[in-house]
Amino acid sequence: MPLKLHELTTGDEFKLVVHVELEAYSEPFNGFWEMLKGSSEDELCARQLSWHRNDPSSHWLYVIDEDSGDVVGGMQWNIYNTNPYATEQSPLTAYWFPDGPTRRVGNQLLLGLTTHRPCSMSKPHLLISYCFVHSAHRNRGVASLMLKWGTRKADDLGLEAFVESTEIGRKAYEKHDTRAEDASDEFQASRRKFGCPMHV
Repeated sequence: MPLKLHELTTGDEFKLVVHVELEAYSEPFNGFWEMLKGSSEDELCARQLSWHRNDPSSHWLYVIDEDSGDVVGGMQWNIYNTNPYATEQSPLTAYWFPDGPTRRVGNQLLLGLTTHRPCSMSKPHLLISYCFVHSAHRNRGVASLMLKWGTRKADDLGLEAFVESTEIGRKAYEKHDTRAEDASDEFQASRRKFGCPMHV
């Protein structure tokens, strides 16, 4: 079953991507996603599409299984050609929830995710914001196609690429840790000694 990578251009495509996103992030359970997904598929789709359209750094990719025509995975890359933290930004809040405890917990989770960014990412870079693969299509190379798109862009631009992930997605990203693949045996042994890559 051949796979084909696409870059998102229309809102209709995005509906198909979000449908897969909901399925993919539901198994296994992902508490951070539970907070992000909001109240309904339509609300989530409208919110994420608005974020995408209002952010010139945003590039959404998706993969289609060409035999079935189904979307089987998606990824958002942000490409920052300049330092996105050169000016102070208002923190993202969980405004999609009514005021109350759920919104307050959502605000805390979002703040915990983004607080470090101005310290560690205050330069031009690429960032993976979302990566998901439908549960029926995992281990077929779907995520690899989307990761390679971004790492090639990073190489072409001479920029670092960052990923923020829950523990669930860690193994998928570690497979693409080229620093370990390309390094000498001595370098790899030193990385293992310190438990790299470290979970943060």
